[in-house]
Amino acid sequence: MTEKTVSGKIEDAYAKLKEVLLKKGCKIVAEETPMSISAMQGSLWGITPKTAKKQVIYRLFPHDSRTQITASSSLASDWKNLTIVGSALAVLVAAMCGWIAIDLETFTATQKPSSWSWIATVDGYANLQVAQMLANLGKVLAVFLAVVIVLEVVIALYAHFRVNAFAEETLSLLS
Repeated sequence: MTEKTVSGKIEDAYAKLKEVLLKKGCKIVAEETPMSISAMQGSLWGITPKTAKKQVIYRLFPHDSRTQITASSSLASDWKNLTIVGSALAVLVAAMCGWIAIDLETFTATQKPSSWSWIATVDGYANLQVAQMLANLGKVLAVFLAVVIVLEVVIALYAHFRVNAFAEETLSLLS
């Protein structure tokens, strides 16, 4: 949660806040003029705390001749679900690539048919060069996907812990 106190009446602060949100491309999803405003901001494909899809709720409180504004943000459930499902699928594909690579390397070493040796068959005969090439490709893909998974986890954690970055930015634009 972040907060800021601005000079002026609550109605003026509310109007200014709404103007800033609309200029930033936010979609206003709920309003209780002039006490609170809720906006959706960011994109499903955003990868930074400012660009990830989130809901930001601003609450305004009159305080003498000033207005106190608090803001709280939460990542959108569809953004979180896409991150989880995408990571889970990447884990499955990485595991599959690793399994195929290990299986084909075993096949090239033993030359005994295995679960995946059929993909290295050319004209009815096992081709050990093709098997080794596919094993190497499987290893490269598994490593690549492992790196992607780690990056996705880092991005999700960073977005989670800095989710209020956009709210802080909007509040800093108010005087």
